Amino acid sequence: MLVEYLTLVSLLAGGSIAKIGDVCRAPQGSGTCKSESSCTTGFTVIDACPNDPASVKCCIQASCKDNSGQCLDKSRVSCTGGTWKADLCPGGNNVQCCQKTTQPPPVTPAPEPTDPFIAYLRRLYNLAKQYGGDRPANQLVMEWLRHEDYNDARWTVLIGGIDDGFTKHVEKAGVTPIKEFKDPEYSIDIKVSHLGACMNGIFLKGSASGTDQNEGDVTGWGGDWMTFYGEWRRDSDDEPKGGKYCLDHMCNDVDDTTFKLRDLVEDADCYNVGLRLRANPNLNIADEMGKVLAGGYKSRMQSFVGGRFGDRANAQAVAKSMLLPGNNVIINAGRIALIQQEGGFFVKLPLWLSDEDMDDLTKGFADRLFRIVELEKVAYP
Repeated sequence: MLVEYLTLVSLLAGGSIAKIGDVCRAPQGSGTCKSESSCTTGFTVIDACPNDPASVKCCIQASCKDNSGQCLDKSRVSCTGGTWKADLCPGGNNVQCCQKTTQPPPVTPAPEPTDPFIAYLRRLYNLAKQYGGDRPANQLVMEWLRHEDYNDARWTVLIGGIDDGFTKHVEKAGVTPIKEFKDPEYSIDIKVSHLGACMNGIFLKGSASGTDQNEGDVTGWGGDWMTFYGEWRRDSDDEPKGGKYCLDHMCNDVDDTTFKLRDLVEDADCYNVGLRLRANPNLNIADEMGKVLAGGYKSRMQSFVGGRFGDRANAQAVAKSMLLPGNNVIINAGRIALIQQEGGFFVKLPLWLSDEDMDDLTKGFADRLFRIVELEKVAYP
């Protein structure tokens, strides 16, 4: 993931490329692609893992509507130590609630896993207002979030340095940094410093339009795309087709690439929230991230992809533009550095690709991106 300089974007493929271990989505909820025989603690849904054998289905684990038990496939497993109750689960008549005979006493619901992160942002925002200075409070919070991992010379050249005085102010207040939090949609760990760095770039530089490129893009999806290109070239002896490499390895939660699903989520949230905060100085980062984590995530990819890329053809054109030299010498130098970081010093740069290979690669990018959007629409109609 752009540990030194930048970060993220992107998505799931044209004919749907889900494989065992991938996240899958259906109207009944989100799950994981598994062989049907191994889905023993939930129920399966067909057509959510389309390119897999018939025996691989989307395995969804869900609690009953009244939280009295677990939703299971009655036709495949037994409700050991309990009884079946209908009409408390999504899916067909075979999916019923397995209620244990002895129910535990009611307890106060545990706080959502994202609650501490929102409280953390709110405390930072209040400290920023207290600190004052000539920078907006939201910007100071973003700088604090990125200061440990994304504050070297290259980041300073790209979007500017941080206010060291505010860093000391927060440290003096005894604030313990939160490094990660659990995303409520995908149940993956979000890297806070990358989210903050990307959001800082969008807040300061905005996002380019059309096929233009700017620093805000590079701090997020554009940087991730550059390093992912370097990874493809590194692995090109094994997979010479860039489009297939995108479909197989980009933006999933299985492969350890520099453009994982986690990176895409961070890119989407930093884009959506960063632009809102940039446009309206009366908003604050804690409230806006709170909206995302409380339900705004249900349309995060549609907002991000629609806002930055528009349609599939334009997404392909934007992806191509981000890999080729433009008018910004800082981005041009950074692109080469990021690609060589993953692909090696003698890596074949995008400028040297044939038109056919570039079209195949960028089509894979667009197909993956829009497949994720399609899955989001299915999960949250």
